[in-house]
Amino acid sequence: MGSMYRQIFTPDNDNINIPVPSEWKGMNIEVIAFPITHEEDVREKVSAVEKRKRRKELLDKYLIDLSDFRFNREEANNYE
Repeated sequence: MGSMYRQIFTPDNDNINIPVPSEWKGMNIEVIAFPITHEEDVREKVSAVEKRKRRKELLDKYLIDLSDFRFNREEANNYE
């Protein structure tokens, strides 16, 4: 299966034009349209920088300082 294109539109009349990637020219494509009924389903457009910032804020609370950690191979391989 190839790539996928997803775009949420808010039409202001009965017709819309859907831009598709140029590499799809001459190919059969499928279009599925349905109304979004829940506001949380509409994804806000967020820049890559903002996404990285949010991800960092989310994951920073799980960071562990391993600067003093020393791996002990014998202890790790002691199965007794």
